[in-house]
Amino acid sequence: MIKIIHIPDNLTKKLKNKKKLSAPIKEKFYWCLGILIKNPQYPSLRNKTIKGVINIWEFSINKNYRCIYRKEKEEAYILAIVKHEDAF
Repeated sequence: MIKIIHIPDNLTKKLKNKKKLSAPIKEKFYWCLGILIKNPQYPSLRNKTIKGVINIWEFSINKNYRCIYRKEKEEAYILAIVKHEDAF
């Protein structure tokens, strides 16, 4: 179970910048983080490991965006918010 979520400074700046991500995407991202803490298996998150990479996970924010994070014990380190077509 995840208890602590770390968001790096560069991503925090991206979340604050209105031109980088729209308000609805930001709101949904924060909603998803809350769900990730409460229930990582919540169906709409589609939370899963990334094949071939140790401790790297992803969850869907919506149809177009996903969040990639590193999971270590009870902590999640947010790595990126990307469009589905831009990931891997």
